[in-house]
Amino acid sequence: MSNLRIDGIASGFDTEQIIRDLMRIERMKADKLYQNRQVLEWKKEQFREVINSVRSFRDKYFDVLRPETNMMSVSALRKISAASSNTDIVSVTAGSDARVGSSTFQVFQSASAASAVSQGVSQVKSSAAITSLNITDGKNTIQVTLNDVTKDITINAGEYGSLEEMVAEIQGKLDAAFGKGRVVVEEIAVSGEGSGLRFTPYASDSLTLSSETYYNGGQIDGEDILAVLGITSGISNSRLGLNDTMETVSEKLGGGLVFNEGDGSSFTLSINGAEIVINKADTLKAVIDKINNSNAGVRASYSAFSDSFSVTALQTGEGHITTDNGGGFFSALGIAVDKETGIMGEPGRDAVFEINGVRDTRSSNTFTVEGITYTINGVIEGESPSAVVDISTEINADGIYETIENFVNDYNSLIEEINGKLNEEHFRDFRPLTDEQKEAMSEKEIELWEEKAKSGMLRREPALENMLREMRAALYDMVGDYHLTEIGIQTSKNYRDRGKLVLSDGGSVLREAIASDPNKVAEIFSRCSDVSYSPNLTAEQRAQRYRESGLAHRLSDILNDNIRVTRDNDGRKGALLERAGIEGDITQFNNYYDRQISDLNLKIDRVNEMLIRREEQYYRQFVAMEKALQQLYSQGDWLMMQLSQFRS
Repeated sequence: MSNLRIDGIASGFDTEQIIRDLMRIERMKADKLYQNRQVLEWKKEQFREVINSVRSFRDKYFDVLRPETNMMSVSALRKISAASSNTDIVSVTAGSDARVGSSTFQVFQSASAASAVSQGVSQVKSSAAITSLNITDGKNTIQVTLNDVTKDITINAGEYGSLEEMVAEIQGKLDAAFGKGRVVVEEIAVSGEGSGLRFTPYASDSLTLSSETYYNGGQIDGEDILAVLGITSGISNSRLGLNDTMETVSEKLGGGLVFNEGDGSSFTLSINGAEIVINKADTLKAVIDKINNSNAGVRASYSAFSDSFSVTALQTGEGHITTDNGGGFFSALGIAVDKETGIMGEPGRDAVFEINGVRDTRSSNTFTVEGITYTINGVIEGESPSAVVDISTEINADGIYETIENFVNDYNSLIEEINGKLNEEHFRDFRPLTDEQKEAMSEKEIELWEEKAKSGMLRREPALENMLREMRAALYDMVGDYHLTEIGIQTSKNYRDRGKLVLSDGGSVLREAIASDPNKVAEIFSRCSDVSYSPNLTAEQRAQRYRESGLAHRLSDILNDNIRVTRDNDGRKGALLERAGIEGDITQFNNYYDRQISDLNLKIDRVNEMLIRREEQYYRQFVAMEKALQQLYSQGDWLMMQLSQFRS
């Protein structure tokens, strides 16, 4: 609107209202353009709703990533149900290629992963094997501190006949000092080299072992009892923490780690050939993460609750976990490593089973044989086989029927939606409302008006009509020697249904067809051509593919031709996308309707500029009129004054 204003004093007219009335007539052209743009917006919006429905239908029934409902795949229409007589031993599922019938299954050994587990990592134990059982008199006292109570445990000096004999004496002295079972001592294997001792306090009690005999410089006397037992004086059973650095871990384990690289701040640990550099400053959690994220193929973990460290192979099956025990890492954690082979812990094993008396092995407890997937659930050690399990497979007629019934229902819903748009009544007298019209109406009146204004936006839309026509033809044409009606699916005879499918006799014919010849049912839908789909096929290739394909492939091709996001050799995408576009694709802003809207926007801008100039012109004209009238009135006043002077 112009910045000019007119007071209308000279003329006495309401010039502002006169100009508004004149501009209302001028703006009718602009309003028409705005209304045309709104109509295009509504058409594009409704078109995209249809496209989304088509995409949902295609993605559900013609997507290889959904094998259960992919009508182009035999697996969706040849469903086999499998049952096990004892699911505690083995459970089964069947694929579409499974043989129908019965069989027997027996497990002789379940698969397991190689693993190594150390219980009581933080217990007080020998870090080296005991090489002598000779205890020197005067150096045979151990100071044992249990929960801040310290007592001397003195054992007999001399040569013991066996480590077992020494263990018995030490245990007796501990029971006498602290009570039976408060501290348990037992023989353990140490680093694959021999035997040592382990002292375990009850529950979460704190335990420290120390002795008083040292050489100068702080080294333990070689004849001291703890030195003989391979235990460092002052060692305690402080639990490891995931946030402990490896230096702290080493101290808690009695100096069990050896940092021998560079400046003595790291070491390299090899597991299954994967090398892992471990630094003093690394936390226990960081080291576990390094192991788990390496190519070693194992999963390491530490439980502070059970004070246990474990390493387990990621894959089940025969094999070992091997290591060079770099830095004495596993030895310090109480896991024995064979020095010659590097093997630690227990080996993995394959599953051993028999199907119909034929023995076979697999590295996993889940495996597929002739279309049947078996999952061994029980842990079978191999000493005694499981009971014989009966396995049965049969055609899942109910599952096949349900898949086809759902397909028919969803197909009918889709074409009902599209037909509804194509045949929706269009009210020509109900144009989109202008802002001025909306101001004079209530919200309910606006809602009812726009409901009629939006009706019939896609009436007789050629692209949609063409797609529906092709879909109906694809379902009507023969598939080889078969026709859809032979399995109890036909087109509704009610013309108002406009091509909907119905199941004959309430679906009984289809059920009979599935039971008598499931392969025929699958052939009608999922038969596949030697010619693969492409938007650039020649007319001859398209004809061949159509002729050789089942109904599912035909429908899939039609839908892809209309909503595919890939371009053909001419640079065009699916016909519906070229028309209205879809969110998330370049056609969202580059399509027929958006191009039409852009053209209208340019026209609207030009018309608005013209209206501004026209309004300013009106104001200038009325200003000139007022000025002229003012001059006329002034001249009249002057003449009247002159005449009055003559009269006097």
